[in-house]
Amino acid sequence: MSKIRLRTKFLLSLVAITAGLTSATLLIVRYSVQKQVRRSIRDDLDTSVNTYRSFELQREIALTHAAELVANLPLVRALMTTQDGPTIQDASENIWRLSGSDLLILAGRQGNVLGMRFRGSGLEVPIAQDLLRRSLEKGEPRDWWYAGGQLYQVWVQTIYFGQSSNNSIVGYLALGHVIDTGAARDFGNIAESEVAFFSSTNVVASTLEPQQQADLVKQLWRSSDAVTGSADPQDVQLGHERYLARTVSLSHGSPAISLSVLKSFDKASAFVSELNRVLLGLGFLTVLAGGGLVFFISDTFTRPLGVLVNGVHALEQGDFSFPLDTSTGDEVAEVTGAFDRMRASVRKTQMEQRQLEERLRQAHKMEAVGRLAGGVAHDFNNLLTVIRGHGDLLLDRTPADSPMRHHVEQIQKASSRAAGMTRQLLAFSRMQVLQPRVLNLNDIVSDMSKMLPRLTGEHIEYVFQPAADLSMVKADPGQIEQVILNLVVNARDAMISGGTLTVRTQNAVMTDAEARKRPPMTPGRYVLLSVADTGHGMSAETKAHIFEPFFTTKEVGKGTGLGLATVYGVVKQSGGFIWVESSPGKGATFEIYLPQAVETTADAEKAPKAAALPRGSGTILVVEDEAGVRELACEFLKISGYSVLEAHNGMEALVVAGRHTGPIHLVVSDMVMPRMGGAELAEKIQSVRPGVKMLLMSGYTDYAGKEGAKAVQAVMLAKPFSQASLVEAVREALEGNPAASPHGSSN
Repeated sequence: MSKIRLRTKFLLSLVAITAGLTSATLLIVRYSVQKQVRRSIRDDLDTSVNTYRSFELQREIALTHAAELVANLPLVRALMTTQDGPTIQDASENIWRLSGSDLLILAGRQGNVLGMRFRGSGLEVPIAQDLLRRSLEKGEPRDWWYAGGQLYQVWVQTIYFGQSSNNSIVGYLALGHVIDTGAARDFGNIAESEVAFFSSTNVVASTLEPQQQADLVKQLWRSSDAVTGSADPQDVQLGHERYLARTVSLSHGSPAISLSVLKSFDKASAFVSELNRVLLGLGFLTVLAGGGLVFFISDTFTRPLGVLVNGVHALEQGDFSFPLDTSTGDEVAEVTGAFDRMRASVRKTQMEQRQLEERLRQAHKMEAVGRLAGGVAHDFNNLLTVIRGHGDLLLDRTPADSPMRHHVEQIQKASSRAAGMTRQLLAFSRMQVLQPRVLNLNDIVSDMSKMLPRLTGEHIEYVFQPAADLSMVKADPGQIEQVILNLVVNARDAMISGGTLTVRTQNAVMTDAEARKRPPMTPGRYVLLSVADTGHGMSAETKAHIFEPFFTTKEVGKGTGLGLATVYGVVKQSGGFIWVESSPGKGATFEIYLPQAVETTADAEKAPKAAALPRGSGTILVVEDEAGVRELACEFLKISGYSVLEAHNGMEALVVAGRHTGPIHLVVSDMVMPRMGGAELAEKIQSVRPGVKMLLMSGYTDYAGKEGAKAVQAVMLAKPFSQASLVEAVREALEGNPAASPHGSSN
């Protein structure tokens, strides 16, 4: 041994140590991997169970909300007071569809089933009645029902007549979701596991094969842990495959509902054998090559590897710019290069994800603010109608030399300004009642070109570049003028020291590739209206907020922040898209894309309006739930020579129309009222007064669409209205020419 060279001794020692370490490593790795696999499966099973509990909680919340909503519907309360089984059964189908549930039961005060709807088959009324009464005896709204081979998760809601505090119970409502094979499969896909739902020891729904279900029942229910729910998973053998199963109870009492989640242990640990072979090969190679490598490892190998490891650690901390060394040209350099490319790809993906998340948050915020603005403007329109209307009456009755006339005129001016801001809010929220017609943008801009240079000032050069063969668009010309005006004013304010303002029109065909560059634009044929300036431009942060209402970069008191928000709302409501190109110091270009119109100007022309009559005659029924608006409309009509009947809502209007002995020539009704709205009244009043004409009033387009005035061929009147606009709309309705566009108020 003493004659053996030191290098040989070192190599033999290295071989012996390597062999021993390799064998020990194989045993330790095998044991650790199997233990880790079992722990991982247990964690996965716990996660799957927690996922289902969260899913069950969300479904329970949804059932609770749906049951409360349905139980509080006036139709349901009124229906349940009848206690008439056939009537309730007939009406239950619409209620069932509204609830979105798989099971709906309407029961009387004693728990007797009066109406039942469900998907599937096998559930009979006596069985459902017995299950409902058991649930009522438990006193808990949440329950599980098993009947007809189907498992339902059920929520029972008491139906009160009036407030629940009065304890005036008229019946019970039960909503349920079915737990079937499809539901089990959906949850199994989410949990990436096999699942089985049990009622007692019967498999109700499962992702397993029938034979596997039988094996599972035999092995699972032999242990009391399966019933009580053990913290540790159970080993089960289904056919030739081993599984780990976790069972949890889903109900208290009878029936005993439980869920079993299974993970294949064999599939999870299949890589262990392959790992053993790989480790043996590596150990053998280590024994042969270890001696040589120990003499030739140098700094040229360890340094780039260390740099790569540092780069990995830097990436874990979110540093994507850590410098990497790829100059050595060896395998480590290739791995480093691949890692660098992967790092760049991850960084690009994260940036795109952040942009998408920001865009989604911005869209949700704009929608929420828009709905709020539209709702406020709608309510404010009723107040403005009363203020402006009574101001008109006061102005007509105040002599020109009266000292009070100035105060009345100030009221009119303030209300006109308020009406203008209301229109801006409605335009932003896309709820304004528009008057679209087919038009040529060149004509609109040309008509405004005389006024725009005076608006911008002499220090700004105004240039208009119209397209010669520009296609038509369908839009509200007044709103398009407002859009152009707002953009020009915005451009003027961006060029304090002067510059060039260019307005350009052209036809544009947007391909899929071009549309993707301007989300959320869709491919198609458009007419492009662009307004470009050479001002100071905008940063990316400012561009992200320019269309938000009340956002402005101007000084306090020099801007409302509604200009570009109005532009955004009008363009969106007109079916178009808006895009902004800008950067600091390079000006800004606003591009508005409006869909090309199919109609021509000749098709869209309207007949000229009839000449205004000095006074009217006839009987008019005014239906409006807002007392101030109703009284004002009646006053306007009486002054104009009409006889007026009043009603607070649609139901009362039917009664008044039926009782009145004389003729009723016209019904003037608000679109949105309690109990019965204007559109429904327009249909039902024909049975009381056949052929009676309609004039509908609305503050914004949520209630002035196809299902409103167009569906009943009625003239539309926008709020706030003046005496002139109301009388004009009444005369048009009486003459039998329903307008395609609504009447607005005069300023």
